[in-house]
Amino acid sequence: MIHESTKDRDYRKTRLRLQTEKSLALSGAASTSERHGDMRAISAAVDNLLKCTGFQGRARRNCLDYRLERNEVYLPDLPAAFDGYTILHLSDMHADGLVDGGEGIMRIIETLPCDLAVLTGDFSFEESGDYFEHLLEGLAPVIRSISARDGIFGILGNHDLLEMVPQLERMGVQMLLNEAALLQRGTAEMVLAGVDDPHFYKCHDLKKALSKAASDQCIILLSHSPEIAEEASRCGVDFYLCGHTHGGQVCLPGGIAVFTNSTCLRRYVSGSWKCGAMQGYTSRGTGFSLAAARFFCPPEITLHTLRSGSLPSEFCGQVEEHLGRLFNFAGHAVFA
Repeated sequence: MIHESTKDRDYRKTRLRLQTEKSLALSGAASTSERHGDMRAISAAVDNLLKCTGFQGRARRNCLDYRLERNEVYLPDLPAAFDGYTILHLSDMHADGLVDGGEGIMRIIETLPCDLAVLTGDFSFEESGDYFEHLLEGLAPVIRSISARDGIFGILGNHDLLEMVPQLERMGVQMLLNEAALLQRGTAEMVLAGVDDPHFYKCHDLKKALSKAASDQCIILLSHSPEIAEEASRCGVDFYLCGHTHGGQVCLPGGIAVFTNSTCLRRYVSGSWKCGAMQGYTSRGTGFSLAAARFFCPPEITLHTLRSGSLPSEFCGQVEEHLGRLFNFAGHAVFA
């Protein structure tokens, strides 16, 4: 697949320039390398703390405690032909850092045939380097284990490089770089749009991604981070899928995030949420960053089921009550 956005000189030039600057910083060739040193220091400090307290084994085992989250979402503009449409959602796999090489993920998704699969960025664990061919080869078995009628779509995250796109597409992942694809059921249509990373690279172009979408079409948006939720809501997006935050990764009891690495409101950090008329969902991610550690925040694999119409009245009060406390539709408390 050839993308207009990839050929767009300004977009490509900006993305590659920022990647180069980041790579130089992380390699110590630029003054901002102190940040990379700080992150490595934090990672080492976390590891040492876990060793000293005897929690390192538990923290590592928690990274393998994958939870299947089922989320049912009602979309008033969804065509009736798409009622019951299922979307497998994986985010933040950080494949080169997976403790078990992805075996736990594959065991679950092999049992989950779906209509569509989406990957909302951060395929990589390290933040720079030209080694990504090797890490993507390790990701290939996970991709092959996905059975999706309408295919697999993905976007780039802040850990990912533009150069990854051709290899990901050869693996069967259709990458959306500030563009959209049309999903069909008979004569009914739904728009699936995707933007580049809005967190670090800020190369997202929502208007371009939605430029071919009609005002009466149902739109699903893939964004690595929830940080452009308000903009997406104003642009008429119906359902916003993202990750990036890891749900906090290391949380207090009840899943209360201490650190989210994002500028979004707390209610967007994990699970189901609403922004204006737009529904949204932030995955806790399947991988981890900094250290192989998760507490009170298990990694997740998400299966969304789309429903045509408004939420039944008997559930409206419950949803309003739990907005901001981030309980998902499966009844499991993501936040408390």
